[in-house]
Amino acid sequence: MPLSPAAAQLSAALQARAERVTVSRATVMEAFREALPGAASGDNARCTLATLLYEIAEHSIIGLPTSRIKWDVGHPALPEQVRVPTAPPAKHATPRPHVSWRPELNWAYDARLTASQTEDLLACNRWFRDTHNQPARRVAVPLRERSYEIFRHEKRLDTLITGALFAPGRLTLEQLATFREPPPLAHHRLGDGDTLLVVENSDTYATLRYLLQPAPGRVGYIAFGSGRAFEASVENVTELPGISRIVYYGDLDAEGIAIPARASINGAQHRLPPVEPAAGLYHLLLAHEPTVGDIIDSEKAHSLTAWLPEGLQQTAHTVLTNGQRHAQEATNRRDLSAEPAWRW
Repeated sequence: MPLSPAAAQLSAALQARAERVTVSRATVMEAFREALPGAASGDNARCTLATLLYEIAEHSIIGLPTSRIKWDVGHPALPEQVRVPTAPPAKHATPRPHVSWRPELNWAYDARLTASQTEDLLACNRWFRDTHNQPARRVAVPLRERSYEIFRHEKRLDTLITGALFAPGRLTLEQLATFREPPPLAHHRLGDGDTLLVVENSDTYATLRYLLQPAPGRVGYIAFGSGRAFEASVENVTELPGISRIVYYGDLDAEGIAIPARASINGAQHRLPPVEPAAGLYHLLLAHEPTVGDIIDSEKAHSLTAWLPEGLQQTAHTVLTNGQRHAQEATNRRDLSAEPAWRW
């Protein structure tokens, strides 16, 4: 899966500032404020930054410190520095051939570019030149269609938007007349309530839809999150009338908790309400015996569990650091039918 939209923006800003492989905490904060000013000034800025840094690290774009002394004492902890392995030392910057950059790329004259970045910009430069004064060719199309037109490779822009060429003040999707099309959000209307319930996996979605259908309470819609797809498909919630609250229920493991946290960050950029945990369902889930999962580092577990209700955070932290997990399917149709406490 590609980086979530917010993580892609932070990654691009961070790489543009990477003068050397090791990047200081101050530089990370500058990149965060530039890429996501609203999130960086919000009440949950620390949790947001930690969530995004872990995501970018999972894609091997940056490296996070392995030593505890290189993290601060905040909650969740933030690294004192990160590594950007692809950042070339300044003295090894590749000389650029003489290029007459189009006005959209004037910033490239002063930018430190690698050979690969120069080739990618030259392809964009040709597109800007060839489509000049041709409005029909500048009509916005989805990202991979534009990527194929410019690079003859439909996934090239997927990679580039997470890098330095798309840092603030440089290339934008708007300039290239393209956009990231979020995946569809499969949903079903249950009533007139103001709440959207999003469920990570398909069988639990079917169970909750069945159980809520006769008496949905506050739940106006139920949606199938489809795993990590919800990180982007959350944008489609803007199309659902009357929704002022989004609650989420998924697996209780590292990925299952990270998905709604990332979706909430993306949703905030579209003026959506925060994605909240479906507290009653998670209470029931944690009452079951956990199964074997991945062992999660304590600091990362603190960052992940910050999304959960305060009363469940310590229990969930123990589950993750013990190398355990809870699959949401443990709360099956029979159990949920017998226990009404999870309902809204």
